[in-house]
Amino acid sequence: MRQLKWIYLFVLSLIWGSSFILIKKGLLGLTPMQLGALRILISAVFIFFFGFHTLREVKKKYWKWLIISGFLGTFFPSFLFAFAETEIDSSVASILNSLVPLNTILLGFAVFKIGSTKRQIIGVISGFIGTAVLIGAGAQLNPQQNYFYAGLVVISSVMYAANVNIIKRYLQEVKAIAIAAGNFAAIIVPAFFVLVFTNFFS
Repeated sequence: MRQLKWIYLFVLSLIWGSSFILIKKGLLGLTPMQLGALRILISAVFIFFFGFHTLREVKKKYWKWLIISGFLGTFFPSFLFAFAETEIDSSVASILNSLVPLNTILLGFAVFKIGSTKRQIIGVISGFIGTAVLIGAGAQLNPQQNYFYAGLVVISSVMYAANVNIIKRYLQEVKAIAIAAGNFAAIIVPAFFVLVFTNFFS
């Protein structure tokens, strides 16, 4: 069972890491707005196939947090990452995104009053040091990039962190698949309208 968890982690890492490369490739034929919206719609179809039926089980009191979670954890970051990668490498975006654990602990403590263990704090600090080293090395290798756009990734990492804390604080009693389905139910219509108004179907 323990080995299986490591396999899951490895597969998820591949999926998560490849998304930054695919965003860069997608920008060759799509605008950042179109790419962000299309990612949301495709993901929504996949999630609904497996989890749409779970929405009936979600109590009314949780919907406010599911909507907020959907916009912070998926909607806004989808567009921010697309805009960021018009000017910075996908590798830089993926490195900056590793700030999420640090931001999660900081926001959890400062805003959500959620504590962390000593082991978690040590792990996050170690990860942050590694991130700083990688960012510095990347900046030296490619100094021509517009690192102003890196701020969009940092903003996204803060949104991801806020979303993690919202789920931990307010949605622990909701099934994971129901959270995902609820998130996409909240943002699928706005994403569709983004495609319409960016002339994707023309």
